[in-house]
Order: sequence, then C-alpha cells, then structure tokens
Amino acid sequence: MNFDPARTQGPSGGGSGLASFLMGDVSRFERYVSNSLDARETQNRLFFFVQDQWRVTNKLTFNYGLRWENYRPQYVNAAGNGGFVSLSTGEVSVAGQGGVGLDLNVKTSNKLFAPRLGLAYQLNSKTVIRAGYGRGFNLGVFGSIFGHNVTQNLPILGIQSTQPANNFDTVFTLANGPTALDPASILAAQRKGPSGKNILPNGVTAFVISNPIRFPTVDAWNFTIQRQLNATSSFEAGYVGTKGTHVFAGVGGDYDPNQADINGFGTLTTNQRKPFFNQFGWSQNLRYYGSDASNNYHSIQLKFDKRFSSGMNIMSHYTYSKNIDYDGTYYPRDAKLARGVSNNNRRHVFFFASLYEVPFGKGRKYMSNSPKAMDLLLGGWQLNGTWSYMAGQPFTPSYRDCNADRDTGWCRPDLVGDYSVSNPDQFGWFKTTSVPLTANGQTDGPWQRPQRARFGTVGRNEIVGPNFGQLDMSFFKTLRIREGHTLQFRAEAFNFTNHTNLANPNSCVDCPGQAGRIFGAFAAYVPRQWQMALKYAF
Repeated sequence: MNFDPARTQGPSGGGSGLASFLMGDVSRFERYVSNSLDARETQNRLFFFVQDQWRVTNKLTFNYGLRWENYRPQYVNAAGNGGFVSLSTGEVSVAGQGGVGLDLNVKTSNKLFAPRLGLAYQLNSKTVIRAGYGRGFNLGVFGSIFGHNVTQNLPILGIQSTQPANNFDTVFTLANGPTALDPASILAAQRKGPSGKNILPNGVTAFVISNPIRFPTVDAWNFTIQRQLNATSSFEAGYVGTKGTHVFAGVGGDYDPNQADINGFGTLTTNQRKPFFNQFGWSQNLRYYGSDASNNYHSIQLKFDKRFSSGMNIMSHYTYSKNIDYDGTYYPRDAKLARGVSNNNRRHVFFFASLYEVPFGKGRKYMSNSPKAMDLLLGGWQLNGTWSYMAGQPFTPSYRDCNADRDTGWCRPDLVGDYSVSNPDQFGWFKTTSVPLTANGQTDGPWQRPQRARFGTVGRNEIVGPNFGQLDMSFFKTLRIREGHTLQFRAEAFNFTNHTNLANPNSCVDCPGQAGRIFGAFAAYVPRQWQMALKYAF
C-alpha cells in the first residue's frame, strides 16, 4: 500500500504521506494472488565453441575463437500453467489453449554468435603490445529471458495493481479494503481481442517480454602496452571499452511501458495520459523486460607492479573512466531524459597495496647478528598496507514541491546558474536556495522551479557526491621459538586513519534544513577497527 503526499497537499505543493495514512486513504495498492502450487517453467540452453592459436612469428601470436549460444524458448509443465501478454493486441495467450503451445509460441534467435580475437606482439625484449575483442551474451536477471513472464501471469498468478486516476485520488479506504481477485476466473470474464483471446483485465500487472526474445549483448575491446622496467618492476597502460546492446534501462531488468506522459498534466487525468489506458483500458503498471536500451564504457587503465624483492612488493592500479547508460524512469516516453552518466560511475579509481619487511633482525639486511633482546624488539617485523581511493558517485537534484507540478517521471528543477561551492562539506555540498520554491518560475540562486507539466532542465546525475578513501594497515611480528617453531603476532587495522567516508547529500535544492546537506556515511564505511591475533606454527 502507498499513501501519496499529493492526497493532502495544498495548491502550491506540500502534503504528507503520514497525513494521508492517518486519513485512511490508500493511494496505490498491489498484492500477489495465486491458487497454483505446481506451475513451473523449463528452458534448455546449448553452448558450443571453437578456438585456436596461431603463432605467426616468434613475436606475433593470434588467438581466435567463436562461440554459439542457443537459448530455447521456455515452456511450462502443463496446459494452463502459464500466460504470455502481447502489448500489441492486449491479449493473454494461455499455454496449451487455443493453438498456443507450452512454449507460449515465443520465438528465439539462432544467430547468437560470439567471436573472440586476441593479439600479442613483442615489440622488443621489454615491450609487449596486446589487443583483444570479444562478444558475449548476458543471461540477464530472472524474468528477462527466463522466469516471471510465464508462470507469474494470469491465469496462474494475479498481481493486483490498483492505481488512482490522479496522484491525489484514493483507490480505497482502509475501512473498506480492496476488492477480491481470483486469478483463475478473472481472465475468462474479459472481452476477446483480435485473435480471439481474452484481453488482460484492468488492475492486474503482468510480466512481459518481447517476441522474439531480445538477448542482452556486450561487445568488449582493449589495447594495452606492457613495459618491463627492471628485473622486478613493470608498467602497463591500456584502453578498455565496452558497448552494451539490447540491455536493461535501469538496473532492475524491467520498466513500466504504461508510464503516464507529462504532457496534459493538470488537464487530463493520470490514466488518460497512459498509452495502454487509451488502448486497452489499463491503469495498472506493467513490468516489461524489453532489453531495448544501450550503454557504453570507456576507460584508461594504468598499472604498476613490483614483484617481491629486497623485502618489498607493490601492486597499484589507476582507472579513469566514464560509463553512460539509461534509467528506467520515463524511459518509454522520452529516452533522452533517461540517458546520462551511470549511477555507479566513479571517474577516478586508484588502488595501492604493498608489503614491506623491515630490514632489521636475524635473516634481514641489517642487524642480522644482533643480540637476542635487540632482535626480539626490532627484528621480524612486516608492514602491509592497502589504500583505496574512488571519486564520488553522481546524483540528480530535485525540489520539494514537484508533486504539484507533475505526477510522473523525473522531479528535476531548472538549472540557471553555477551550483558549485568552493569547499563542499556535509553542511553544504552544493548551492541551494535560501527559501523554498513555492511558485512556478521562482528563481533562487542557481535553481528555478519549472512551470507545471514540464521537467526541469538539470540533467540526470548532474552533481557528483563525496569521494571515498580508506587506508588499511597490518603489522606482523614473527618470533622464532626454536627450529621449526614460530610465533606470529598480528595487529590489523581497517580504516587506519579513521577517515569518515560520507554518503551523497540530500538532493533536494530547496528543502529547509536538509537541502544539500549530508546526514549519513557511505554504505560500506566502517570506523577504525583493530583486530589482533597470535599464530603458532610448528
């Protein structure tokens, strides 16, 4: 159940979900209803590959191969145990009925060929050039090419989804409760579509895939130069890129193709602006695994390694990258608004790890013949450390009263100036307004409240949040008790400097007391922790 703040908002915005709850007015309602205990789906998958290596010269080697993947359409275990929804006709095809096979007559592709190509060329005795390309097919998530979209549809499972005509309306009160739903009988009571099958009823969400199935495809390539610096050290510089085709819009695998259009807000109801409401009378949301988006990733990657020698080893990596994809919000209405830097994009990533044996004591470079007491104090120490640094993750600004200006899609203000501050911290990560934006067109600082029925101009993931940095250290002391017996003391510190890694700030630009401020730590943040142990080896 959802209690929308719009139910209790005033003419210019505001409202409280808690107030809507106290009134007993339910804004949206969803639940799963099923009487089946034995419906299941099965899918056969076949994989074949060939590969070879060709040593052209002593300095040039090619690796090449080809993989063929074949995913057969899933099928259910008995007639009536699955349903397939067509967005073009609105009809539900039931397995084993009306000329529909147990595979729901869904087609697949027999052309999923994935080539591989690799090249290694020794430019000289210390320099090697490598390049590669490969294609792969992603199995996706449960529901994208297997599961969900068969046995979790009518007539097996009914996902009751009751949506209001407007975001300020109620679908029922807590006193009255929702209407009953029987998934086994509700479909048969619906009108017939152009193919003679029953139309999906209003108020029942369906899992939908394309027919034929689209398969998420990733093309990846790289070019690297490796250089040996000395007997123990090497440096590597490379470019790595990927291109995703037929991938998800967003991270969940599905999006709602029945999202309302913002055009007509304030004049038409929310339902009247939904494409399938006008076509089939559907007000409910749908879960469409369309695999019809794209993404791309480009990076420069540097690496320096020093193998263990003279009591030390070093491993370090640096990546400069950019990842662009689509979000599922408003994607079916205007994909351009959903495109932007990925939510998990971190432009700079650096990692450093090292092991250092302190060169004092028996068996070490210095003081190898020191007295036992001196060796006990200074000898046998080993220092280990790792340092991780990552640039911040992006986020999209919002404004307080956007529910009064739209009931679908993005909550974005207009950007009319420079939002950056000279020294961002938890008390102000970006410039905010001095007062709430209570009127359309009102400007305060770099932000403006857009007119009704229009999204603001600020882009998706426009602002970047706090960086992440952490140093972990450990200290080992090894004592030789006698021949073949050692005692090792370990002291390990996570977040050795006790550095606080902040979460992203509140994205609202005009919320009093909250706008642009940070109220929490990064999800993976841990304060400094020490742990100590003794290890006896014999």
